[in-house]
Amino acid sequence: MIKRKKNITAPKQTMLLVCATEAEALYFSQMRKDCRYVNLTVVKAPEGKDLKGLIDFTARERNHGKFDSAWALFGFEDIGTSVDEIKAMEEYTEKKKIRLCWINPRFDLWFVFHLGAPSSYVSDIAPLEARLGEALPGFEMTPEYFLTKGLNTHIRLFPRHATADINARNYNTLAKAATGLEATTMPSLNEDITAICGTADMSHNQKVRR
Repeated sequence: MIKRKKNITAPKQTMLLVCATEAEALYFSQMRKDCRYVNLTVVKAPEGKDLKGLIDFTARERNHGKFDSAWALFGFEDIGTSVDEIKAMEEYTEKKKIRLCWINPRFDLWFVFHLGAPSSYVSDIAPLEARLGEALPGFEMTPEYFLTKGLNTHIRLFPRHATADINARNYNTLAKAATGLEATTMPSLNEDITAICGTADMSHNQKVRR
């Protein structure tokens, strides 16, 4: 009698990413598809959520889907939050068993990091957006952009993903000295994505990046 081998492959963990805006959700949906992160679920939060509302919604989605890891992603301007509020909600966030990925002041700053890091802390990134327009013609942080001209934004920026992560870490030193809080926790989110979803599988992306 032939004995069947016991399947000892551990099941993959699952990850939830709740985005405050539709534009952010569309970008991370691109990432999910490009990198073949089949165990990553991207969800857009309902409109009008403040920080507590976003945390509560993410926690409910995490419990409902029994996700192993859950993140709420937002730009400060998306939900009208502040450094003081983020700090004040640390204990509440831990209690809800989720993590926060923030970008201060807007998510556009993550794209800027792909091109370079500001040499000093900036509270208004509008002057930096000209560089985004050069690298990503027609760039706008809107759903319309990511559904039309920006359909391939993630795949175009992917070769500089590691550089963006380093630039974000370096800039965080400047931001923390100026405000008392890191400008973004994207590096921590990136680490968790790699730990849970694995290394990006880009083998199917053979198109030319323009």
